[in-house]
Amino acid sequence: MTPVGRESTFASRLAPGRLALGFLTFIATILIGGFAAAALVRYSPGFDVDEDVLNPHLSPATIAARHAQREVENGLPRFYLRYLARAAHGDFGKSEAFNLPVSELLRHRASISAGLLVRGTLGGLALGSLLAWLSVWPRRLTLELSAVATSGLLLAIPPAVLALFFFFREWPLWLAVALALLPRVFGTARSILEDFYSSPALLAARARGLGSARLAITYVLGPAAPQLAALAGVAVVLAFGSLIPIEGLCDVPGIGQLALKGALARDLPLLSALGLIITSLVAGVQWMGDLTR
Repeated sequence: MTPVGRESTFASRLAPGRLALGFLTFIATILIGGFAAAALVRYSPGFDVDEDVLNPHLSPATIAARHAQREVENGLPRFYLRYLARAAHGDFGKSEAFNLPVSELLRHRASISAGLLVRGTLGGLALGSLLAWLSVWPRRLTLELSAVATSGLLLAIPPAVLALFFFFREWPLWLAVALALLPRVFGTARSILEDFYSSPALLAARARGLGSARLAITYVLGPAAPQLAALAGVAVVLAFGSLIPIEGLCDVPGIGQLALKGALARDLPLLSALGLIITSLVAGVQWMGDLTR
């Protein structure tokens, strides 16, 4: 594809109609995720139980009247709207396990997880893409077999095992995140590069005697950039998922450890907030991926 063709294709992706449709899809996904999170809290066991039940000064009729009033006020549609309104202002309720506001817990732990996530994602993308490049571009059987074997070995090792190995060795844990992400990146990146490597445009350019560096930049990396960018977005979501076992086992006070403790304690307000945040992350990545494809 010529540069002019690539520019026109990219411009069509940024057309107002497509941007508006992508934004509406993004909002709809978050709203559905928020609805599921609110329903999880609303219909959790013990949601309707409060201190009125244990108050000896209230008659059974008064308790029943107050309970009926709360049933009306906490109907799922009304409860959901209140939940979203509070969430939009950063109020996700109070954690039952930690007895602290969920927003405060997330704020204190976000920077730790963000550091692991950013470095682990960049490392996984770099290592996975490098391994994919070595398996495709040089066209050497030994390199290809070594790359496939390395990826397969890392795919067979659970992220938790990698984390424990790095923890006991006192090596940086972001590298464990990167190695856990590497095989997921390798397979997709290799498929993308293989398609462009065998394209007729590259074969014709090779026949005209273009150098390897120019071939790689013009006919592989340039055209593959949108798909590789979409892969980077998916890698962020995959890396976030690996934070839960890594932070939980290595006692890293991040959001992954928080999610694990919340699940073990059945802390529904905390899990609902995390579900809403993860839904927003996945929806944002999907939207950005649609723009780059």
